[in-house]
Amino acid sequence: MNIILTGFMGTGKTAVGKCLAKQLGWRFVDLDRVIEAGAKKPIPRIFAEHGEGVFRRLEKRAIRRVARDREQVIATGGGAFVDAQNRRLLRAVGPVICLTASPKVILQRVGPTLSRRPMLATAPSPLARIQQLLQQRASAYAQADLTVDTSSSSIEQIAERIWEQVGPWVSKSWQYLLTHSHKLSQRYGGKYIVVLDDRIVSVGTTQLEAFQRLAKPVPRQREVGIYYVPLPEESAIAL
Repeated sequence: MNIILTGFMGTGKTAVGKCLAKQLGWRFVDLDRVIEAGAKKPIPRIFAEHGEGVFRRLEKRAIRRVARDREQVIATGGGAFVDAQNRRLLRAVGPVICLTASPKVILQRVGPTLSRRPMLATAPSPLARIQQLLQQRASAYAQADLTVDTSSSSIEQIAERIWEQVGPWVSKSWQYLLTHSHKLSQRYGGKYIVVLDDRIVSVGTTQLEAFQRLAKPVPRQREVGIYYVPLPEESAIAL
């Protein structure tokens, strides 16, 4: 299992990801650094010398490579989750948390590094560009499993809020999912399942629907997790 952090630049993915990974004892993976290591050049140079199209192809390749491992907190670039194939793959290997912040807060945070932000560096009005990109990406970000606003919270508070929500996912029910991944993919591919210890107790097309279909409340002392089951073709890529 992995935990994936997505969202716009300046929302705290790296800082929160490192904090969360330390708490879990997992490895923190910054997807942008993976891309830079593979290309042997920083991202601004990739954009300047090859264009955004090449960068997105490198990004997709890096996601495929990183998704093969487990027990990672993965911080993606701001545009990675916009691509439908990237979304399917990331959602198949763990819960996706989208970090958000107001446009003004984002600009305040990234202001000192604007020259190293290819999507903002040449914009006449960085704030207007941030607002435009947020609007363009809103429908993609809305498909994350959880959204957390980081505008007025500390890194530790945000990490704790995420852990409160995804903690139930990190249980023996995840081992059940891995053990039966092929059969589950064939039967429940593209849906969410609620797993109580080692059995499925509810199914839905969304997280909310899956929980609403629970026949009775889950006892507090029992381990429960809710998971997105990849389609057979997604499962083949992810595993």
